[in-house]
Amino acid sequence: MMNERRSFSGDEARNLLRRARTGTLATINADDGVPYASLVNLATDVQGCPVLLISTLAWHTRNLLADPRGSVMVAEVPASGDALTGPRVTVMGRFVKVEQGSINRRYLARHPAAELYAGFGDFAFWRLEPERAHAVAGFGRIETIPADEMFPSADEMTALEESAVAHMNDDHADAIQRYAGKLLGATPGGWKIAALDPDGADLRRGEEVLRLPFETPVYTGGALRSTLAKLGERSRE
Repeated sequence: MMNERRSFSGDEARNLLRRARTGTLATINADDGVPYASLVNLATDVQGCPVLLISTLAWHTRNLLADPRGSVMVAEVPASGDALTGPRVTVMGRFVKVEQGSINRRYLARHPAAELYAGFGDFAFWRLEPERAHAVAGFGRIETIPADEMFPSADEMTALEESAVAHMNDDHADAIQRYAGKLLGATPGGWKIAALDPDGADLRRGEEVLRLPFETPVYTGGALRSTLAKLGERSRE
């Protein structure tokens, strides 16, 4: 879990991944072993591990089929000034191909336009099984973070996510509109929760996507209910 003395915590680094829509994927070229970097759309599973939807026609996919080692880097570049003052994190590990299941829903929650090709036979989901991460958040805030610190177990949240999403959309539609309108500054109406995880919720309306962050991570059903209720109270103020 998080080390209190870290200048840039595992939770902060994981939330960079949660917020990101794109990232840089680094793989090892199958033909000559030279590193190859490419731009990819990015989502996360409930635990926070990076998830990609990539085609077998792409170089990076052919590389991963030959050697699953790779990394993903995301960054939040400031609007002006030195780009290197913005936070970024690189997650290193090995990629594995995964079945669609809930991954499909979570990925489309971040990238609705991918519905056009997510079902194509040459596309598949790949998850990075992290081994460590290197995070930078400015001068003096540089950390190498073990995988279990940045990605703690989220088994209970993984098991309840789908039912919690359905419950919120079926029984608390008004609260979701308040989340979008009062807390996130969007025009209310038509929003649904598309995904939940320990760090927040993805709200979707058509091709519009919003991220509703939680103040602190939640890992149990009770903590999730309490957090959503508190957000509901805030949205009424």
